[in-house]
Amino acid sequence: MAIGVKRSEAKAEAAARGEPTFAFSDGLIHSYDTREIYQKAVMWFLNWCRDTENIRDLDKIDEQADELASLYLADRMGQPDISAWTLYTERSALRIFFQDRELTDCIELPERKRENIKRSRYPTVRDRHINLDNWQHVIQFCLASGLRREELRDLHVRLIVHVVNGKGGKQRQVPVFPGRESSVQSQVEGKEGDAHVFNRVSGLLDIHSYRRQFAQDLYEHLSGRPLPPRIGRLQSADLDRDVALYVSRCLGHNRIDIIFQYYIR
Repeated sequence: MAIGVKRSEAKAEAAARGEPTFAFSDGLIHSYDTREIYQKAVMWFLNWCRDTENIRDLDKIDEQADELASLYLADRMGQPDISAWTLYTERSALRIFFQDRELTDCIELPERKRENIKRSRYPTVRDRHINLDNWQHVIQFCLASGLRREELRDLHVRLIVHVVNGKGGKQRQVPVFPGRESSVQSQVEGKEGDAHVFNRVSGLLDIHSYRRQFAQDLYEHLSGRPLPPRIGRLQSADLDRDVALYVSRCLGHNRIDIIFQYYIR
């Protein structure tokens, strides 16, 4: 674990040494959310070793780590409901677990394509089990601030939307979308400074979709441009990199590619 340690600094040092930084990893975990995801992925792998290969001894698994991990990922690739993003995450988890950055190099994972992203872009089963009219106060707050679910849960009444412990332990100040100030003010009026803004946020709410809408609206508002085309290769003339980076930081990221791949397009 490396909470509070910036991965970007290690990446910059690697670049200064002339090392490749594409898909860079410093071998550390920078957020508790990532650790939880990786732990689940490792447990799925260990259960697979037990159930499929009849291997329960961790020492034996260590001895055959590359072979077993490669077989496991090949098995996962054959399952239609496993996305390319899941496969890359599981490989990263196994490489951290075995402390081997070249683990499963013999396996070529499928390409991650933006058009295959499904999260928050299509109706889901949970949409049929919630009355969104009852949650408009939360939805409008999200559209004004672009906060994550955990950030909404831990949010206290303040004069600004200030995230103290965001993803990876990072702090940031979030601008309220111009013209949507009332959606924030209405939720904090009459509450003490240490009170939570929301007593409850339904698990059925697709918070990520509201973050995505916030990002798209803010990008269009600040850049004065329409959103880039949803299909095809991005051209420089189709985007405003400075605004995209600003929106990225408002969401708690610091990478333009994340914004264009998951939010703006």
